[in-house]
Amino acid sequence: MKYNLTILICLYNKNVNTSNTLQSLLKSDYVKENSTIFIWDNSIEPLEQESLNFLNNNFSKLIYKHTPENVVLSKIYNAVIESLDDNCYLMLCDDDSNIPVAFFDKLIEQIKINPNQDLFLPQIYSNSVLVSPAKDFLIKTSLIKKLTPGAIMSSYTTAINSGMVISSRFFKEEGFRYDERLRFYGTDNYFMNEYSKLRKDLIVLDIKFTHSLSFNDSNDVNNKLRIFKEIKKSNAIIYSDQFLKRQIVLFNNLVVACKLSLKHKTLRFFSN
Repeated sequence: MKYNLTILICLYNKNVNTSNTLQSLLKSDYVKENSTIFIWDNSIEPLEQESLNFLNNNFSKLIYKHTPENVVLSKIYNAVIESLDDNCYLMLCDDDSNIPVAFFDKLIEQIKINPNQDLFLPQIYSNSVLVSPAKDFLIKTSLIKKLTPGAIMSSYTTAINSGMVISSRFFKEEGFRYDERLRFYGTDNYFMNEYSKLRKDLIVLDIKFTHSLSFNDSNDVNNKLRIFKEIKKSNAIIYSDQFLKRQIVLFNNLVVACKLSLKHKTLRFFSN
């Protein structure tokens, strides 16, 4: 049985050759033959026609949308959700993930075994450390050192967007949409927070791939400051209707600001 899979790649100032995600997808026969590739390109310049012709020749169905105004992720995700067919699955991707070819075999296998499940997560590694999924206890995000693939509880579980696969059934039944006040950070935590209210568990796939985390991997203080401010804003939105949790998260933001200020010898992390 074939499953309808829409793979969304959010592209930013990269092309076919420089996007690890596109290069990964081009290696999968399953993706080429059975998936809709939806490229939402926030780059300043659109892909060249030669590149689009190449992609059209390699994927059975390609949708390409160029928005040089740099549309925020929450709006992109909502627009794509609205376009989904019934009984399909949406895979979220950034433009720089190394996705193993075996990922799709593992995904389809688990969809067959768990047809009523609405969320499938890969194991994401950054610098040889499992960073997603992880446990989010508000004041601390704990990495999972021993993770057994299969069903895990959704409560207190967080994950990053890249590689996340969600059933369209979830969007249709629950009417879920992303809060469009969220920009480029926090959409993953927002989804996982809302998902845990509506579904008790999810499936972790027996597959690993690598992904770069811009905040952890950056040595640029200005970039870290920008990201930290975005994360603080997104946290206020995510927990806007949960007073106690919001207070805990705000306190944790203060603790993190102290640590970053000491590490980088600047008080700028306390500014709004």
